[in-house]
Parts: sequence; C-alpha cells; structure tokens
Amino acid sequence: MPTKIEWTRRPGGPRGQTWNPWWGCDKIAKECDHCYAAALASRRLPAGPKGTAAKGEWTGTIARNSPPVWADPLKWPAGTLVFTCSMSDFWHEDVPLAWLDEALAVIESTPLTYQILTKRVGNIARRLAALNRRLPANVWIGATIGHPQSLPLLKPLRRIEASVRFLSVEPLLAPMVPGLDLVGIRWVIAGGESGPKARPCHPDWVRAVRDLCVTGGIAFFFKQWGKWANNPVPREHDLDPDAKGGATLDGRLWRAFPAR
Repeated sequence: MPTKIEWTRRPGGPRGQTWNPWWGCDKIAKECDHCYAAALASRRLPAGPKGTAAKGEWTGTIARNSPPVWADPLKWPAGTLVFTCSMSDFWHEDVPLAWLDEALAVIESTPLTYQILTKRVGNIARRLAALNRRLPANVWIGATIGHPQSLPLLKPLRRIEASVRFLSVEPLLAPMVPGLDLVGIRWVIAGGESGPKARPCHPDWVRAVRDLCVTGGIAFFFKQWGKWANNPVPREHDLDPDAKGGATLDGRLWRAFPAR
C-alpha cells in the first residue's frame, strides 16, 4: 500500500509502497521497546490479519495476509521502492518456509526494489539454504542498529550477498560512534524515536553517524528527530516540519540514497 515513509521514494521516482505478506512479530532488542507496528496492528491500522497484536503489544502470532495483498506488487510500476514487512520481520523464524518461498518468488518476478529491514540478520543465510535459494538481486538488505547492543548484527549482515546493504540507525537510542563500523554498508538511515514514550536522541549522536558516513562516502538519510525536544532547530525554521519532530540537521536536510 502507498506509504509516506521518506526513504521509500527516490526523488522523481514512483511513490513508495509497503508490502506485508504477513503480520506479527515479537520484541528482541532495545529498539523494539516502543514498536509502532505493534501499536498499529493492535488497532488493525492499516487493515490486516486479526490476532497478531493486542493492547499495543505483539501476541506472538504470525498471520498470513489476504491474496489481494500478495498480488499488490504485480500492479506497481517498475522502479518502485517497496518497504517489505513493515508489520513483521521478513526473516522471522516462525514464518513458514512455504510462505517465505512464495514471497521470494513474487519478489523475483517483479521489476521493483524491495527494502527488507530486519532485526534477525542471523536467520537469513539459514532460511535461504533451507529453500535452496539465493537472495534475489532486487533486494536491499538492512539491519536495525540503533543501540550499541545491536552492533553484533553487522557481522552476519556483511556476509549476505546483496546489491545494497543498509542500516536503520532508528530509533537512535545511544551514541554509536565509536563502535559503528560501516565497511560493506552503502546506505545509513538515521532518526529519533517517535510516539508518546519516545526516548531522547541527542544531536551529537546524529552528527557522529552523519560524519562517519560523509567520511566514508556512504549515503546518509536523516528521516526525523522523532520529537521536537530532540531538535535543536525551532519548529518554524525546520526545513521539513511535517517530519515527526522535524528533520533539519545543521542547516540542511540529509536525504541521500545509494547510487544505482
């Protein structure tokens, strides 16, 4: 379905989409604590399978979405960026292998770019091997690393053969530099946590990640501050006041994509 998520649309490209062949997850990292997807799923916004979440928390149930949702990618224009499994984790260990196999077949058959962001990078090679598959060439693989405790995900991420490996340093919950090694990474998305329980995101934490990207020639995309208390720029002077908490960092917007 169409999405307003900024990093799913290149300038001048087709409107970004989200694709959720299944819903449901469980929390495994500090970045998961205030999961927006669990809150949406508990209200079934957008409409999706029942029973995957309740009272803002995942129930542990993984539910397959409807046939029309599975067919959606066949309708989207070539070149569309597709954030895949925004309401789950594509590589969740409880997703049946038959579903995963079917989803990968859809991906391979469409001229789209699938942005698959996961907190379960360690499952990827094992699940692909079980299906005797390789990762499709039109998949970008990303890992959520917004806290130093998640840095071990970098090692298995680098072992994945993908056209683009990327990081979502969102929610950014603590200083990541030093410690964040971007070898083999082509794109970094950063942002503060949003929502009523949003945790702080200090400007210097963002600047350190940005500077690391600039030095290494890595595309840097700053999505949002999450809440205005994090943003050093007053609301009336922010260049993207529609972003949650604004998005101006040191006088400009940082909205780079990896080179084609």
